Amino acid sequence: MRSSPGKRQYPDSARAAAWGILNDWDAGRGALEALREEYLSGSSMDERDRALVTELTQGVMRYRLMLDYRIDSLLDKPGSSLPVPIYNMLRLGIYQILHLTKIPIRAAVNESVELVKSSRFRGLAPLVNAVMRKAAKAPPPELPDEEDDPAGYIALTTSNPRWLVDMLVEQMGLEETRHLLQAMNRPPSLTFRVNTLKVNRDELLNELASLGVSARPGSLSSVSIILESGGDPSTLPPFMEGRCTVQDEGAQLVAPLLMVRKADLVLDACASPGGKAGHLAQEMSDKGTIIAIDNSLPRVRMMKKTLDRLDLRSVKSVVGDVLSVSTLFRAPLDKILLDVPCSGTGVLGRHPEGKWRKDRAGIDVLKAVQLQMLNSLGTILQKGGELLYTTCSLLVEENENVIDGFIEDSSFSLVDLRSRGNSLPADVFTKRGELKVLPHIHGCDGFYAALLEKR
Repeated sequence: MRSSPGKRQYPDSARAAAWGILNDWDAGRGALEALREEYLSGSSMDERDRALVTELTQGVMRYRLMLDYRIDSLLDKPGSSLPVPIYNMLRLGIYQILHLTKIPIRAAVNESVELVKSSRFRGLAPLVNAVMRKAAKAPPPELPDEEDDPAGYIALTTSNPRWLVDMLVEQMGLEETRHLLQAMNRPPSLTFRVNTLKVNRDELLNELASLGVSARPGSLSSVSIILESGGDPSTLPPFMEGRCTVQDEGAQLVAPLLMVRKADLVLDACASPGGKAGHLAQEMSDKGTIIAIDNSLPRVRMMKKTLDRLDLRSVKSVVGDVLSVSTLFRAPLDKILLDVPCSGTGVLGRHPEGKWRKDRAGIDVLKAVQLQMLNSLGTILQKGGELLYTTCSLLVEENENVIDGFIEDSSFSLVDLRSRGNSLPADVFTKRGELKVLPHIHGCDGFYAALLEKR
């Protein structure tokens, strides 16, 4: 365990770190990714153990509902109320037994029990030992009858909240919902976006091959590279020297839809972490002016660090509130990219913890904010200018319904993106010409984008 005077101690054991991260997340002490980064930066773990921490925390969040169903079936008194840290230890142990077959069962059980023994929950170590040993031998518990409650069956077997399953079933039907949620339980690919101002895709693929990194070109974005090797991409020379950045292939489809020109004045609203702002700058050959705003100073600093690494100078990073952004501009804008706060249901494969911190009522709150942002930004766009509305949500409530509600009471019209001369496949567009990429069809995160023109 590494420590320094006056600072928190962080464990150097992967399982201990994963347990601490999950406990802190449940206690509301931070976002899962931020907590993981905090723990790993404070430890002396090697790359293998760091990868195990990520696998354990992501896996438990991905299968949390099904793990709890399994735990309940193994308790002598189903429905027993256990302390949250004990539930997390059982989740971690049973996840290893069921999903990480390369880890010996004995190691998973013994280290879990020893960690509990060394904690303030030591009195529950025998229970943890008994439940985990039963988990290693007992057959899977009987599942509810699918015919009686098909949506509930999908929610349990794909480990997703019932409210989300119900909304998706209403939108796309039972079978497509099942396929979608199953796809989002598969770990997503790690993807580079090539910085074409420094290198082309073939050159970067050759460089990665020379470094022993297995990679292939993406199928949707012409500047995407899918990494097939493990390891930390931020340690690779082409990343450190700004020849590429990490961005999901679905996200890479968004910025080019705006068709920015070198002389344009462009606003990227809600711009952190800066992936789309950087892509806009590439599309403009780093000319013109892009104002990238976010309401968080730490996120703006992080965004600026990313843009500096890519040597992009046309982007001005600013702390600001979208709802009062009109005070920042003296001249009307040519183009706006609005990546609104949303449910994040399209990126649950990458951020599975998002399943457990949202509910149906929250979607209505988000929809109201999204409409407020559109109304605010619509006032600062010049006539004939374009606004690209985008989310990482799968829900029509945050996508088509928001666009329809905005158009009904504004001077904006929907532009059919298929008329823009792009080379994207037909199945990434809706019948109205909006962009919609889906994890189970396109193999990337889920994204939606609608282009609006001010009349």
